[in-house]
Amino acid sequence: MTQREIDSYVLTRKDVPGDKISTMAGRTTDGTEMPVTLSTGNLPRISPKGCQHVYENAQHGSAYRQYALADDLLSGRDNVEVALIAYRPADAPKVLADLQAALPRCTAYAGPVDMTEGFEHLQVLPDPHLGDQAVEYGIVEKIDDQEGTLRAPFHFLVVRKGSVIAWFMAQGFPGEAAVLPVDVINAQLAKLP
Repeated sequence: MTQREIDSYVLTRKDVPGDKISTMAGRTTDGTEMPVTLSTGNLPRISPKGCQHVYENAQHGSAYRQYALADDLLSGRDNVEVALIAYRPADAPKVLADLQAALPRCTAYAGPVDMTEGFEHLQVLPDPHLGDQAVEYGIVEKIDDQEGTLRAPFHFLVVRKGSVIAWFMAQGFPGEAAVLPVDVINAQLAKLP
């Protein structure tokens, strides 16, 4: 799938009325081009090693080469990031299989840079039965600084339809739940071939 094809499947204001859409990578609905940096499977290594695929997913990456990427931030009544990622048809199922295999083994991990950021309390959620393959989970980001420790919840949903991965992420405020809006998920999946 090409970058042009991926860009044609992104959500528009008509699909999600009430949300403002900020394009982070790909072509905006008004035709502006935002730079796309495709993952080639070379993200930094983290510890423990068994959490590598969970870390890669949090960056909407994987161990496999991406061929196209569109990444949008929706804000308004909801705050959610939605990315569409094209892989080779043989690789797309492996992206989900790797993540599904890593989730039960990964309870916490440290970020790759200065170890002041980490993730903990990973909770695998029931199979959402979406697309050809899907996985859903929650995790808490932990950031330590001189003022103390901040913990913020995240909710991830990763759905494969053919060779395209639809990646959804919501962040909640500390002490609140992170919730992915069902109407945004349904609108995005309906646009995919």
